Amino acid sequence: MNAPPPTRTQLLDQASNLIRLVNVRANEVNKRWGFNLLPFLVPAEWMEKFQRQKSNWELACFECVGSPKPADMERIRQQGEAMLRAYDKLECVAVEQGHQPAPPTQWEFELRDGTPVILVRDRAEMSQIDPRGRKAQIWSLEEIADIIHKFPMLLATKDSFPGAEVIRVKTDPAITDKLDDEMSDLPW
Repeated sequence: MNAPPPTRTQLLDQASNLIRLVNVRANEVNKRWGFNLLPFLVPAEWMEKFQRQKSNWELACFECVGSPKPADMERIRQQGEAMLRAYDKLECVAVEQGHQPAPPTQWEFELRDGTPVILVRDRAEMSQIDPRGRKAQIWSLEEIADIIHKFPMLLATKDSFPGAEVIRVKTDPAITDKLDDEMSDLPW
């Protein structure tokens, strides 16, 4: 007896899972090598192949996500698996070229505009960082501590709401004046 074809919800779940899997791999690679740096560490031929595969993957996601057609899900699957192989191959080629992942004493992340940021433990380590040809910002944990210190509302929020996540920081004087009131009558 043949199984019934997958439902639209099942297809969407499969596509979402594949997209998540590729995104997790991309984040792992970016953390290991530096944000969007790996394609530039390999010969141009491999960088071009990777960029073509990435375009194919993005196009498949754009054109096929939400489609009720199993053939579209298969296209996403093929392109997603090819994307995972592409990351693996780039890492192998980079190592063959003599490159090594970023040292573990630094952490990298990306600002919303795509600017790479390299975070180190202290100011002394800042001069030891090689941005590897990128226009990256280098920050120390000491600088981050200074910034946090300059925003006492952030400290108060984290103290009042343990586990709270800072989503956005905005310093509008009109709002700050309205919020700068006595809070002694609150229950916490």
